[in-house]
Amino acid sequence: MVRMSFLTRSEAEAIRLAGHLHDQQLLLFITIEDHSELRWEGGGTIRTELVHLSGMTKALLYRTVELQARELLGDALVRTWAEAVTALDAESTAALMQGTRAV
Repeated sequence: MVRMSFLTRSEAEAIRLAGHLHDQQLLLFITIEDHSELRWEGGGTIRTELVHLSGMTKALLYRTVELQARELLGDALVRTWAEAVTALDAESTAALMQGTRAV
């Protein structure tokens, strides 16, 4: 199982992606939060506001999720990455296995 993360420029884009991935049974335990990215330029910092969407899926669905996200949002998708999920309780594991698309 992996936790996938997506950065978008707006909340509307993130919610659109979340709805699509949920409807396709590709992502569960979806969260959204404001995200600030810092860059150093000309002796100062520039703060860019982004939206961080994340959720969990089966590791074997990673490529499918990534492709659908890119197809849906195109250039509005700033960045995508995944992290291994090392432990879930029994209820969460069952929900993830039953609630996501079969591989």
